[in-house]
Amino acid sequence: MTALTRSFKREETEFLDSYLIAAQIALQAAKDNPMTLRDTLEIMQHKSALVGKGLMATQEKITDYMFDQLKEANEAFFNTILNNGGENLAGYLKREAEVMEAVANFPEQIEKVKDDFGFHFNTSAYRLIHDTGSFLMYQVLPIKEDVEVRDDLKPVLLIPPYMLGEHILSFLPYENKSYAHSFANEGIPTYVRVTKDIDQNDIVQNMTPDDDCTQTRELCTVLKEKHGKKVTLNGTCQGGYIVLMNILSGTFTEVSDTLITNVAPIDGTYSNAISGMPNIHHDFITTTLPNGHKVANGYMLSLGMRFVAIDRETPLIKVLDQTSLHKATDLNPGKTAAALFRWLLKERVHLPLEIARMSTCTFHDPISEDGVLPVKLYDKPLKVGDLKDLGIKWYQNYAVRDDLVTPKCATAANRFLEGTDVIESVPFPGGHVAILTSPYNKRSPVNDYFKTKDGKEYRGPVKFQLEISG
Repeated sequence: MTALTRSFKREETEFLDSYLIAAQIALQAAKDNPMTLRDTLEIMQHKSALVGKGLMATQEKITDYMFDQLKEANEAFFNTILNNGGENLAGYLKREAEVMEAVANFPEQIEKVKDDFGFHFNTSAYRLIHDTGSFLMYQVLPIKEDVEVRDDLKPVLLIPPYMLGEHILSFLPYENKSYAHSFANEGIPTYVRVTKDIDQNDIVQNMTPDDDCTQTRELCTVLKEKHGKKVTLNGTCQGGYIVLMNILSGTFTEVSDTLITNVAPIDGTYSNAISGMPNIHHDFITTTLPNGHKVANGYMLSLGMRFVAIDRETPLIKVLDQTSLHKATDLNPGKTAAALFRWLLKERVHLPLEIARMSTCTFHDPISEDGVLPVKLYDKPLKVGDLKDLGIKWYQNYAVRDDLVTPKCATAANRFLEGTDVIESVPFPGGHVAILTSPYNKRSPVNDYFKTKDGKEYRGPVKFQLEISG
């Protein structure tokens, strides 16, 4: 009970911290720019629905847990008094105490994994190649033995989402669980675009989608000059949508001819989890930094994503899920689980306000009937059908069990490219980040061909990159 209380209080404190930060922002926003009565009623209705969903999920989880506990305790009790074989009551109590103690101490494992998780740009496994006002571009070198960078292959530039950060692309590189290194370890010239620290850089704080496009083109120009080949832009989640926008601007014609998107929300209105959230003015996500610049608060945005999955994110549910994980792994959940929790807890950053506004727009306004995106670059419309005229090849993958970026959300633009050879759409098993945390999954390896349950054959993004370089 002591260990359970420690675990629950830890999760409760972490959740409450984000909640109180959000409440402070919301109260200030309501004071400076009050909501209409209609907006207020919509917010209250949404809050009521979230509370109900969270309570129902918690009650269901507690009920299941208690039934399992009673069943095991009952068996142990009768084994003890009848002197039967199997686990006795003392063994049962000892095991449960050890499980809960391991859960209570799980943050230690999360902290230990920091040396293995993500990119470590201060090591010899990476090279800083270029620096723009907002971005650093690093080369990801092969870490697989006897692999050298091949100059005959097209370079690929990885674009992480602003909100999730770049480290998810290099989950556990020395455990063979890194999307970025799955390219580099095949000899592909692999680069990653890293956003500079928003707290320390005025340029990042005030960045717009136009600035993103201009500076990304600069990075591609550097790579085109370095390798003599046009660049493949590979964007993940929100980063996938941004590189699609950049390509459709028509300003990348000389430097990029290939697009790879991973679980990108091409039409966010098909993501019921996010588009169903109330659309209120941006004062309610805005934080003013000490220098007076306004940014979208990372804690607020993170909390919004947790509300989307409230049936899995309430403190008690998280504790009991961790309990199940430790039981199933004999108290050794491994580095993968620790790294995943570290990413979810530590990778929260503020966003440039104009980038946040753009992202919000894509989840509330659909692609038009003639294939025009709901956002613009350089004040010009972006039409999906222009990909053919621009000579672009688009490899698009999506996760079949993704409840954030649903398959329909990721493939919403495909209807505007029917009858062309532009797009290659590939389903991957698992959830939203499965391709990033398990790139060599036997059912769908990123560097080979694989078949899905319907018998169709597909190729992974690394295999695609290798073959289009040939």
